[in-house]
Amino acid sequence: MSTRYKLRIAFATLPLLSVFALVSQQAHSQQANAQQANREAYRAAYRTWREAEPTLEFDAASPAEGFPGRANHAAAESAKFGAARSAFLRDLADDQGQNALWLRNAMPLALPDFAPAADLQRLVGAETANVNTTIATFSGDADRGIQQLRQALEKERAALAALDAAIADRQKAVDNAARAEEAFEPARAKALTEYEAMTSTLLTPSAALVDQEVAAWAKYYPSLASPRPAPAVVSSVSASGPASAPAAPAGTVAPATTPRPGMPPLPLTRYTGVWVYPTTSGRFFGAEPEFVDFTVHEENGHITGEFYARFKLPPGSTGDPVLRFDLSGDLSEKRVQSFAIQTSEGAKGTVELIPGNAFNLLEINFQTDPSPKKVRAADLVLVKK
Repeated sequence: MSTRYKLRIAFATLPLLSVFALVSQQAHSQQANAQQANREAYRAAYRTWREAEPTLEFDAASPAEGFPGRANHAAAESAKFGAARSAFLRDLADDQGQNALWLRNAMPLALPDFAPAADLQRLVGAETANVNTTIATFSGDADRGIQQLRQALEKERAALAALDAAIADRQKAVDNAARAEEAFEPARAKALTEYEAMTSTLLTPSAALVDQEVAAWAKYYPSLASPRPAPAVVSSVSASGPASAPAAPAGTVAPATTPRPGMPPLPLTRYTGVWVYPTTSGRFFGAEPEFVDFTVHEENGHITGEFYARFKLPPGSTGDPVLRFDLSGDLSEKRVQSFAIQTSEGAKGTVELIPGNAFNLLEINFQTDPSPKKVRAADLVLVKK
């Protein structure tokens, strides 16, 4: 009877301590499988997009016949990736919303206390005292019937002792369940807050940003294929004097053709922004980069920037493939801008920013003082991110 009672007590605590974890584990496993499938789908779409027209931006400088079709192809693949990525984020937000709803409605199971342990133990104690008294009364009686009664009373006393132990075990289980309930509520509230924050501040806004990015790519690719106005022809100055220019019609105002004093002849966007090394068909001279992240800022004619790259070193090399440097300096009126740089190890040098043939290309050529085991020079063509 004691063992059976213990099993019933243990089984009664199962919903609170184990079922919560079991259901949560199964739900998370199903969600994880679905999310992994969606994640692989948008990653495959991304690879297809980036590998569809890897040289499109380079070829935009002198587009050949069929270039608009290539631009449309890249635009279509970028739209597919954006749709897959946005769907993944929204599905993930829905899953987290379901988790939050489940946590919001989850309540610990309160075990009913039909018979308080203290009352039962007092009852068992009283009965045990009565049995002990009766046994003591007949302890010296040699009558056979009385001896059989005494043996029955001994069994009853053993049963009462087992019942008292079972009551104590049950109370321990109830106390453990109460402590588990106390620990469950703060954990539930914390998990609920984190799920809701992830959905409202991360996943949903990220999906909206992906939609904006898709719209931007949809405008970007047609702009590559659109005809561009021919650059203005500047007449040379001969030794005998300036060449005569055709007279403007009366009443017209000639547009300004010179940039602001102290500024380069090209728009600042040809230098500023975030630039990366393309994953395919990258162009370089010197050390070959594995990836590059180059950011350039401008404020009141002053340039600052951060360069972070990892280079591919020769087999067996013990050098450091990672290079970081900061650049700063004032803009000049030249097309090629040159600035001072300093690496994270303190080595100094210079970097040249050279706008490419296409508006989204930037060539950078840097050199630094020798630094142990570090790349000190490279010439790279980057693409605007």
